[in-house]
Amino acid sequence: MTELDCRGWTVPRTGAALIARYNASQPGETYSALVNEWGPGLRMWLLEAGARHDVVPCNEGLRVTIERSPSPAQGTIPGVHHIVRRGDDVWASERGARVARIGAHDASVAACAAVAQKASHIALSPDGATLAVADPGANKVLALDAATLHVRAAWDSPGMPQLPLISADGIVCVTGGGTGTLTIARPAQAGYRTHIVSIGRAPHDPLLSRDGAHVWVPCAGSAEVVKVRLSDGSVIGRCSTGEGPAHLAGDPHTGRVYSANSWDGTVSCITDDGELVATVESGRWCHAIDITPDGRRVWAANFYDDTLAVFDGQTLERIALLASERYAHGLDVSPDGRWTVATGYGSDCVTVYDAAGCKLVARIEVGRGSSHTAFSADGASAHVGCSVSAHVAVLDLERAACAGKVSLPGEG
Repeated sequence: MTELDCRGWTVPRTGAALIARYNASQPGETYSALVNEWGPGLRMWLLEAGARHDVVPCNEGLRVTIERSPSPAQGTIPGVHHIVRRGDDVWASERGARVARIGAHDASVAACAAVAQKASHIALSPDGATLAVADPGANKVLALDAATLHVRAAWDSPGMPQLPLISADGIVCVTGGGTGTLTIARPAQAGYRTHIVSIGRAPHDPLLSRDGAHVWVPCAGSAEVVKVRLSDGSVIGRCSTGEGPAHLAGDPHTGRVYSANSWDGTVSCITDDGELVATVESGRWCHAIDITPDGRRVWAANFYDDTLAVFDGQTLERIALLASERYAHGLDVSPDGRWTVATGYGSDCVTVYDAAGCKLVARIEVGRGSSHTAFSADGASAHVGCSVSAHVAVLDLERAACAGKVSLPGEG
């Protein structure tokens, strides 16, 4: 196959070309491309796509060699991707136009609406009234009535916003990885007032602080986690971490924050005051991360290695290294602390672990392209978005089985 020559191209053009070739290749096939530089934007582009690669210097610049996995590049197909749950309702977002509300007990689609150009992730307000939808395809965020899915408000959010959150006060935050910004939208009489803050290079998945008054923002391009006050958007602290911090987990008891650092494969721990405690090795492409509700165990998914590392929350000693499915895009601990579910975007299964005992419990077939998981409050069941198979899988965690599959209208 002819080598791509992307030298002199912009990051979006290069990323799009590499992913187009990726999807046109056969599983197991490799191809290469020449690039001038290897910055955080392109690195994050390929990592999020699940495109495993190596980069080496050559006379012509830098040569990127990419291996095609069993699934298409994550983010390039419109199937169900992100899931949130509250009570008897589950909300699902496609990597496309639609979001849906699903009844958790009868697996019925109660509402479905095409609201976005190309949606990404969603967030539910603590009171369950508002659903925020990130639309990187249109550089917008939308606020929906969570019950009816009618659009209440929409606002510009630069940099391809992807991972929104909503505070207890109804403030919506989302990063713009392409512009190095954080967009803060505060409720107002006529909708929302937006405030765009320059935050750092390649910001990714923000996390609310324990007090709910601040937000922590991992900046993969500048190897730091930034603390921002929500009331006025002031940056009140910056803490250096390992290289490529992308996702965060917070200990609700101590306020400690743990970052998964993708470029050097480490996990960093930061105090509630923004001081670095330690940085320890995890595995290649350490990216997704979560913590048990008691703060005793920190779980991290190493995308390149197909492993999960488990750390002692206090000492950061790595106490287990477990096999996962290929490309565990989502890693989530149940609210009761019993289970850890790791998805497998490159397989047909998810893996379920004893969260405290750090042991594999089951592999459950759910469909291709599993991405994110949302649990019932009691941890007895969960819903998983399966992007490639384009449905929501229902997990019975007590029986370690798939209890059903829900397709949006026109799918399946």
